[in-house]
Amino acid sequence: MASDIFASIGLSFKRSRLHFKGVMYPLTFVVNDSDKILGFYDPLIYQIGINKCFLTINDDKLLENVLKHELAHFLVHIECGIHEQAHGVEFRNIFKRFGWDENFSKSQVNLTAFVRTNDNITAKIQKLLELAKSENEFEAKLAAKKANDLIQKHNLNKLKLNHLTRSDFDMKEFEDTYVKRVASFKRRNILHDCLYDILKEYAVSPVFSSGRGGGYLEIIGAKENVEAAHFIYDYTANAMEGLWKQAKKSSNLKGIRARNSYYKSFTKSFLNELKGHQSKQISSRELIHIKGLAEAHRNRVYPRVSSQTSQATSFDANAWNLGAKAGKQFKMGKGIGQKSGTKLLSN
Repeated sequence: MASDIFASIGLSFKRSRLHFKGVMYPLTFVVNDSDKILGFYDPLIYQIGINKCFLTINDDKLLENVLKHELAHFLVHIECGIHEQAHGVEFRNIFKRFGWDENFSKSQVNLTAFVRTNDNITAKIQKLLELAKSENEFEAKLAAKKANDLIQKHNLNKLKLNHLTRSDFDMKEFEDTYVKRVASFKRRNILHDCLYDILKEYAVSPVFSSGRGGGYLEIIGAKENVEAAHFIYDYTANAMEGLWKQAKKSSNLKGIRARNSYYKSFTKSFLNELKGHQSKQISSRELIHIKGLAEAHRNRVYPRVSSQTSQATSFDANAWNLGAKAGKQFKMGKGIGQKSGTKLLSN
């Protein structure tokens, strides 16, 4: 549909590239699952998102008008170089120039009737993560472990139900794939790398998506896994930063080298504890199947994603030892259920 719209205004769009004034501009599309956002355009990575409700309602004209709204943002971006998009003069002029329905230059549509509520498994996981906010350390620890176990069990049940193996994941008739941006950055740092490594253990595929001037850390997988991993990301990121500040003050640690050593050691120690717990709950073969499913979801979104490795850093022995101790003692406690403003993207 986007290709047809571009053709109607004399522009050529082929293979996710728009030819405009001698330059080939990338443009990709995703589907978002929100009761508030009909569509969006992200100028950082040249991406348009359209609400999932359009997959369930039969109204191509409405879809076309919403798509034109987002394409107008894209055209303003490449014509004027405006990154912080508003519905200003340049934007409205796009509608006038091409004779598009100007009602959609300021459209607001209530999508509540079209959006599904979370399924039972998502509700159960979220309830357990909420219980992890308990002041009772034993109760918080038990709830967090149960949430992780439920994620693993749910994914194993899906594999058994669909008779899937690592070598033959056929996702076409399986389930929707979701992408959630949990962090944005102008420059990637060691904390992003550490959280990337942690998220890999929660039945999702984290990916660094970079463009001009910055990028995102995204998590990809089944909806319930993505939502649970997002809770875990928020809590762990805040906790790691807070623990580092405490260690820095109490042990007189200074500089980037000490901070990076602390974060890397914390992550290594925490993952050792987590993997030890996982090994008692599921077999290595089952874990391989779960990770294979997460990779299949990722390949839907980024079929040619390159390997992503952590940055090399210098070493501070004192900070490393303190980080290792903190990582071993770290428990998923209160704060996991804090809400975030990020939005789900469905592919």
